[in-house]
Amino acid sequence: MIRYVSILDGSDDAWAVRIPDLPGCHGRGANPEAAIGDASSAAREWPEHRIARGTASHDARPLGQIIGDGDMDPEAGEML
Repeated sequence: MIRYVSILDGSDDAWAVRIPDLPGCHGRGANPEAAIGDASSAAREWPEHRIARGTASHDARPLGQIIGDGDMDPEAGEML
């Protein structure tokens, strides 16, 4: 099974999740669990949209590469 890294950011009642290896795939919610659930739903739909548009998919990168590529900003409150 392929696993994609998700980046969680937020506080109080505004949370967001983005999946760097699935461009445009993200979720929002009033708490971390809701944002993760929304992003998970978007990730399930993401391949169908890419196929319909004739756009290539992206391979999942290892966690170390995502961090090394600067796709996460811990100083801005982002966490994996």
